[in-house]
Amino acid sequence: MNLYEYQAGECRFDVEKTSTSTRSHYAVSFPGPVPAEWEEVSTVYGDLFVPQGEGPFPLVIITHGYGDASLAPCLTLARLLVRHGIAAYTWYLPTHSRRLPSDGENKYMPVTPRQWLDVYRRAVIDLRRATDWLVTLPEIDAGRITAAGISMGAIVTLIAMAVDSRIGAGISIVAGGNMEELSWAGNVGDLFSGHGCTRADCEAVYARYPAYLEEVAKKGYEAVEPARECFLFDPLTFTGYLKSRPALMVAGEKDEMVSKKSTNYLWEALGRPRLVWVDDTHVGTYCQSNLLCGEITRFLDSIPERR
Repeated sequence: MNLYEYQAGECRFDVEKTSTSTRSHYAVSFPGPVPAEWEEVSTVYGDLFVPQGEGPFPLVIITHGYGDASLAPCLTLARLLVRHGIAAYTWYLPTHSRRLPSDGENKYMPVTPRQWLDVYRRAVIDLRRATDWLVTLPEIDAGRITAAGISMGAIVTLIAMAVDSRIGAGISIVAGGNMEELSWAGNVGDLFSGHGCTRADCEAVYARYPAYLEEVAKKGYEAVEPARECFLFDPLTFTGYLKSRPALMVAGEKDEMVSKKSTNYLWEALGRPRLVWVDDTHVGTYCQSNLLCGEITRFLDSIPERR
């Protein structure tokens, strides 16, 4: 079974459009395809920025990281990309406070592998549903869609790219692969607290991961039983589907959240794409909007047109 599939069909997209001399802004909301216990989680919000002028324009879908902090840099990056003739769509993950009940966000945050899988599944499907709308817009070149993600958002991006052929290229910013390495090698603070595993438990489970990846390569991930739910949102499970598509990675030399080992796991699995090392921390790297804009525009210019 493909956990990241959803029922395609009619969906109500509520859109408010405003324009300036340089760009149009679409504020959009729509019901997510995955049922939720809380009404707030069920509604997906996004912002599309489109350059003024003759389109259609290439599109970058930008997904922020865990919580709220990285959304503002995503919005800054989107506005910068518009200046280069690139449309950009940003949106709110299910872990953003805007999509959580207002009586305190912490108790709604995922802690178990099953809960984390539910969050990743919802996020990937929300991104795919937004793409259903984006490809209908005359301003958007549906053949030139790239997805970019920050940290957790990069994992969402890579999974979505693997299961949705409309996304032609991917950009990973301060992210890595192998959930054991991500969970224990970096200073993730409270992000994985309460997940019920000791490091020894995690090592024992992940000792089975290489064999799992071999089976996935032969049969596809839908046909292989994982030892733990985290295998189903580890980006390395999906990189075999991505090696034929262009990719760019940006990583922080001083990243305290994602280890270089984890970054290199992902880099190797993606077929060693261009990897830009920035002399900064996790947050410091993804806040360098001008640097990211320059790397992304050069990356898009290097991608041959899809036929």
